[in-house]
Amino acid sequence: MKGTKRYGITALVGALIVIVVILIGVSAYAFAYPSTSTTTTTATSTVVSTTTAVSTTTVGGTGGTQTVTSTATATATATTTVTATSGVSSAIGALKIGIILPLTPADNSWNYNANDAITKLQKEFGFTLSVAENKASGTDADVPAQQWAAEGYNIVIFQGGQYQDEANTFAGEHPSIMSVCVDCTVANYSNVYRIWLDLSGGGFILGAMAGMVSQTHKFGLVGGGDIPSIWEGHEGFIAGVTYTYPACAGTCFTNVFEPFAWADVAGAQTDATNDYTNGADVVFSSGDGVDVGVLGAALAQPSTPQVWASNVYTNLTAILPADNKILLGSIVVDYYTPFFKAMEQFVNGNWYWGYTKVDMASGLIAVQPGPDLPANVKAAGLALESDIVEGEIQISFASTSGGAPYCFSNPTASSCADNSMTVPSGGGQPTGTMAAQFNYLPPASSLP
Repeated sequence: MKGTKRYGITALVGALIVIVVILIGVSAYAFAYPSTSTTTTTATSTVVSTTTAVSTTTVGGTGGTQTVTSTATATATATTTVTATSGVSSAIGALKIGIILPLTPADNSWNYNANDAITKLQKEFGFTLSVAENKASGTDADVPAQQWAAEGYNIVIFQGGQYQDEANTFAGEHPSIMSVCVDCTVANYSNVYRIWLDLSGGGFILGAMAGMVSQTHKFGLVGGGDIPSIWEGHEGFIAGVTYTYPACAGTCFTNVFEPFAWADVAGAQTDATNDYTNGADVVFSSGDGVDVGVLGAALAQPSTPQVWASNVYTNLTAILPADNKILLGSIVVDYYTPFFKAMEQFVNGNWYWGYTKVDMASGLIAVQPGPDLPANVKAAGLALESDIVEGEIQISFASTSGGAPYCFSNPTASSCADNSMTVPSGGGQPTGTMAAQFNYLPPASSLP
């Protein structure tokens, strides 16, 4: 029964969450990319961890504040194995694959994660790999893509929604090549393999934790390109804050998208600094160079009062533990699994009109709470994540006939204003006006 649901990570759900963290974060390369010696076609990782923490903190709530004392104990053991048969393994090993990155892996975000995943796969299977960096636009991406086509490459990965038009044009020109388009919604040809990201679940959990830790109840959001997947992450964050701190009622946010998009490190740092100067103590960032700018702004703030920032795509604690003191949490995305799935389907011949949705419900997105958060806030975030993975909480956005979220296409519509969220006292479907819709939420007071 929803009204009597106990919150906490079950052994099974804990395993699912840790799997994603293992594949991307725990086993992630260090910043300098030291070499590894993976020689088999089976990747296996095991983590056993037990943590117990007791904390007392004051958090915002309806009608004022409340003091919450919580004891959080979590034990998780997870082993994940991705195995290819000898025939599939040798077929993948014979492939020629190119990946196009809009920036470089130095962002510790979108580009780092994609490069890390494809490099791991190359070391395991031995295929020919080429990487093109700093290709900001579709026109830039066309140069290496056409070169690889002339050299007989089998798969070209366009790592970013900004390449959607180019990926489709290229696919029409080269029907035998798989054009993998990451964060894309449109496939005009059967050889366009889409990997679509939905960041709303991760955004919601970070927002819920932000509403609990904020002392000023002012929040900033800084994004790169204003595209549906990024927008959904922002809307999820706004809904999460409004859920745990209803007094916000949509009035305490500054939400911007940088004019130079994902590469705008300087613009992101300036906007985040302005947010902190104007009283925000939490700034949500949504990836790439924007993460670099926002995190830099947070680290430049005085140690008191405490400020927080977030990142997307990688487990930042595993890459840059020096950022832990300001890290609200990381939305960790698994690229390894969908890249492997695309390769496997290609060699098996069943890849046409291929599509993989990467979201929290699929187990391909997880949230890694910042290690310096209060224990009860971490426990609350993981409890909500458990509910999403189990299907108890489902997040959706009304769509237009063209497939884009209605409120993304109609941001000024009255029904799209993020004004309020009221959850029934026993839990259930929230009422109020929010772009993100929920089938069910537990009362915020029931969280650990």
